[in-house]
Amino acid sequence: MEKMYVLAIDQGTTSSRAILFNREGHMVGVAQREFTQIFPGRAGWSTMPWRSGRPSSA
Repeated sequence: MEKMYVLAIDQGTTSSRAILFNREGHMVGVAQREFTQIFPGRAGWSTMPWRSGRPSSA
């Protein structure tokens, strides 16, 4: 039987996460990568280097 999977990707504000499920819905793998946030000194603001998020979801 051919193996089939579903990959769920969560691109959040502090990390990217990927979870792999088999055809029965069981989780078979998970990976997470956090990225750096920069707080520029303005209340409630944050940013990140533009390159930090791209490799985590590619």
